[in-house]
Amino acid sequence: MIEIDQKEVLRYLGFRRGNGPDALLMSEIEKCERELQDAVLPKSIVRRFPLEQIDEKTLRFAGITIVSHSLSKNLANCSEVYLFGATLGVGPDRLISRAQVVKMSDAVIYQAASAAMIETWCDTVNEKIRKEVSAEGLFTRPRYSPGYGDCPLEVQRDLIRVLDAPKQIGLTLTDSLLMMPSKSVTAVIGVSDVPVICHPKGCESCAKTDCEYRR
Repeated sequence: MIEIDQKEVLRYLGFRRGNGPDALLMSEIEKCERELQDAVLPKSIVRRFPLEQIDEKTLRFAGITIVSHSLSKNLANCSEVYLFGATLGVGPDRLISRAQVVKMSDAVIYQAASAAMIETWCDTVNEKIRKEVSAEGLFTRPRYSPGYGDCPLEVQRDLIRVLDAPKQIGLTLTDSLLMMPSKSVTAVIGVSDVPVICHPKGCESCAKTDCEYRR
């Protein structure tokens, strides 16, 4: 079972502090969350590779060359990377599709709750990686997904190929670069011998705007 961050679900639904749902809507949210718990099939795949920093914006790992100033900043002082893929499976997509025909309000709730769930699942896998490298006296950087900053979304293709994600976890990519199942994530996680205190959910969730690693 994946723990659901209720605050995140409500945030995705557009509620802000002091402006929460009434009891009837909260009951509906909790019902949808229970149904999602029964529907998800979380899977993940990670692989570790040496990292070569060609110049200030060019990186190479796993036979992939990426030109991205923001990703290069994120991976500064890193000598290795983990390539990371995670998914909740097709269950959430099926619930959302059905609800879009039967009850649109439930579809919105499924979307919000499953978005919160995939982040929690990614955090869980991320923490396992952090503990693994910590035992080696090393440190991780926040996970970084293609499409953030100036890192091309097309890099998704390379990550999914190298991870053999279709076979390993059932994660594929459409011609328009949409991941299927939709509640899925790919990312790069840097490994370094230099400690940096970073927000575990990544730069987009961190309030420290003057960090040199910020994308």
